[in-house]
Amino acid sequence: MTAASGRTRKDAPLSPSRFAFGGKTKPLSELMFKKYDVDNNGSISCNELRSLCYDLGYYLSDDEIAWAWTVMDKDGSGTIDYNEFTEWWKTSSRFEYLKMPNEQQANRLCRVIEIFRSYDKTNTGTLDRAQFTTMIQDLVEEGILNGSGHLACEFDEIDRSHDKRININELIAWLINIRVLGNDTIEKS
Repeated sequence: MTAASGRTRKDAPLSPSRFAFGGKTKPLSELMFKKYDVDNNGSISCNELRSLCYDLGYYLSDDEIAWAWTVMDKDGSGTIDYNEFTEWWKTSSRFEYLKMPNEQQANRLCRVIEIFRSYDKTNTGTLDRAQFTTMIQDLVEEGILNGSGHLACEFDEIDRSHDKRININELIAWLINIRVLGNDTIEKS
């Protein structure tokens, strides 16, 4: 027992220097990101993502990795940066989120991509604001989007790369976020 506190040494709090990182706490997402960013380039590659998922008990096939990449690379940059990783990691159903679409979802996704490509006349994989606005109207006419809530969608909110264009990854990420695509929504609609 120490005279000043009345506690025994056994009950005394441990010094912060006894903990990893000098007593400072870091988010689990940061620890996981750094652990699996093996080449320390500030992004997660397909192989690094596959390793992470497999180590946590979720083996992903090549098709599932391709889908996971589409879902997670929301800005379409070709890399999964820390912000995209964290957004995925903080969801409690993070691995459900990566599941391949069922047949009904796949059909809906194919139709969305078909409509998107019909407006991408230069085959760049992106649409400007005018093309996107017209495409949204087609998605409403097809019954994929609800006209009242989605005609006034925020282009700038969807444009995660801030390049004044919407790419297919940004569109898919938005459709998942508004629950037009997703494992828990299409089956109910």
